[in-house]
Amino acid sequence: MVGFVVPGLLLCGLVLWMVGVIRTFKQRRVLRYTDRFRAEELTGRVRQLKVRGYEEQAVQLVQVELGMPAKAARSWVKSL
Repeated sequence: MVGFVVPGLLLCGLVLWMVGVIRTFKQRRVLRYTDRFRAEELTGRVRQLKVRGYEEQAVQLVQVELGMPAKAARSWVKSL
């Protein structure tokens, strides 16, 4: 039984670590323009706009909030 539990816990830990790393890399582009808390809040708003089908408004939001160039903002929004 222990032979299944320990590897399973290690696998879950590895998956959680990878998700955190991926999340950090996606926010890294935004962190050049603002602080971490504002970046997380902006990421949430952009995701909500994308879910509703307003991707172009999300790109404009990123440009207005951060002053990010249009190409970089569009790329970042698509990566979320």
